[in-house]
Amino acid sequence: MSSGTLESRLFRRSFDDGWLDVLVGTGIALTGLFWILDWIAPSAAIPAVLIPFWKIGRDRIVEPRLGHVAFTAERKAETRRSLTGWAAFGVGVLALEICLIFLLPRQGGVRTDLLSNAAVAIPVLLIAVGLLAGLMIGARRFAVYAVLAGAVGFIGALLGIGEPGYLILSVGLVILAAGCGRLFRFLQTHPATIEAGRG
Repeated sequence: MSSGTLESRLFRRSFDDGWLDVLVGTGIALTGLFWILDWIAPSAAIPAVLIPFWKIGRDRIVEPRLGHVAFTAERKAETRRSLTGWAAFGVGVLALEICLIFLLPRQGGVRTDLLSNAAVAIPVLLIAVGLLAGLMIGARRFAVYAVLAGAVGFIGALLGIGEPGYLILSVGLVILAAGCGRLFRFLQTHPATIEAGRG
């Protein structure tokens, strides 16, 4: 097996611990909650707020168990570009959603037929597109999350759910639960060791 192939496999495995899923699920759930509370504009800042927690989790949860893998400079640069691009894409998706919300007719400060069935599904479908960006770092399960988000959007539209925030929150909670389960299995399988932490 070539060193490049081995590095690619290690890179993909480095996102299998569940911490990324926890952060993404938390971000989407918080976005849904903000929308429910009608704090739509501030929700665009959520991805940026969560970014520092990625390194905190890697340093305190993952590396003390698996050690530190020294990837090549090219791989590190690619990872930074992918994660930065994903965060920027997430902010862009939220900004687009906010624009759609405020461009729709309002009466007495209350959204009216955004509460039309098709419009309610749009924010969740955009989140589904954003989740597909997980494929850039080899996290293929994010394609499943994207399908889930799309299904929630369509079901919400069919049921006539009037508030997109509830759909966004439900998607986030499912991803968060899946991430917590994956992280729990990781912690059970890989107990912390001093040697790994120093690796």
